[in-house]
Amino acid sequence: MLSREADFFWRYEFGEPHKVDGSLVWGVHMWPPVKVLFDVLDCARRRLPEQKRTAYLPLLADEAKHQEYLAEMLPMLRVSDAIPAEHEVTGLGAGNRTVDWVLGAAGTRRILFDVKRRFADFYSQMTDAVLTSGAPPAHDVQLLFRSVEPKFLAADPDNRLQGAWIVTDIKQDETELRTGFDALDPAKVHFAILGDAQSDMYILTRRPEDIPHLLSVFGASQSNRFVFDRRTCRPQTQPSKSEAVRITCDKFGVTSGFSDLKNCLVTY
Repeated sequence: MLSREADFFWRYEFGEPHKVDGSLVWGVHMWPPVKVLFDVLDCARRRLPEQKRTAYLPLLADEAKHQEYLAEMLPMLRVSDAIPAEHEVTGLGAGNRTVDWVLGAAGTRRILFDVKRRFADFYSQMTDAVLTSGAPPAHDVQLLFRSVEPKFLAADPDNRLQGAWIVTDIKQDETELRTGFDALDPAKVHFAILGDAQSDMYILTRRPEDIPHLLSVFGASQSNRFVFDRRTCRPQTQPSKSEAVRITCDKFGVTSGFSDLKNCLVTY
């Protein structure tokens, strides 16, 4: 028996049930990995106090905001329950800004980070010219880091680590990504992570010794799934427009066996 909330979100992901030859079936949705949604709901149940959970669930159910608020829980899926965590914390960021997550108890070395769900670079790749060229992505990597730096005050990374967890569907050129990260204020932004619901992520830090600590806290492994090297990429054979659309649709469901956009989309 599904809980009231689980039943609601199941219907949100799969649509209303209908009958075929007397059997109850569910319609197909463009977001088949409903398990991620249930993991997020479980994480919200464990991590958010009742008042914040009550505010969070309608935002998650809002079609226009669903992806944004789904992403907000992804970094927490493998963080041990033994690690204290606070959501939407005031008083630690710049001005009256809130910080999405604060990990660790007061008086210890804490991790502060915001979660960003980025779509602009994905949309820029969906033009006819890009889809039919088979070329690796060319986009403004600074869009990933927009609004990250202003969230934080300067801090000693030995006292608290500050950064961002970024969810994006487009692979990033590793050199350009590093350049964009290096352009941020090093006193305010100590790390940036590209990640999703899986147990691997790509980490940028100011200091290499912070990488093992972050991997341990997030229960993850370092991965190159989110990056590519533009110098070694060559345009693929041009797909037809219908094939390009099918490749794009596969990104949101069926495992893609196509190679034309393999240098562009983050694979799951």
